[in-house]
Amino acid sequence: MEDCVRIVADPQLQRNADELKQANAALNSDLNGKIEDIQNLKHELEEAATKCREYQRKIDQLAENTAVLTTQKADVDKQVALLSQALEATKAELKTTQNNAAFLTDENKVILQEKAVIQGQFKQLQESL
Repeated sequence: MEDCVRIVADPQLQRNADELKQANAALNSDLNGKIEDIQNLKHELEEAATKCREYQRKIDQLAENTAVLTTQKADVDKQVALLSQALEATKAELKTTQNNAAFLTDENKVILQEKAVIQGQFKQLQESL
């Protein structure tokens, strides 16, 4: 017990003890600040992880949408190719029909001219009778 009294009574030891208490208090304050920083960082990490999962879900959904749209586009491209072929065939058929119509129109003109000649000849024949 005497030693304890001497330790407390020694001013140098008392100053050292006070300095150690102050250092301990500063370290505890630093530690508490670091703990609070860690908790804040954990909270920020949880928020970031949640956002990351949300973004990943959106990315996955966009990937699915892209796959669907790509398939639909391929189907539409096939339909366009078929329709283009049908259009070309129809154009060719139209050209043939137009050519036939032009031929028939020309032939009809010739027939009408021949008819007019025959009618004129018939009229002359009737008048001569």
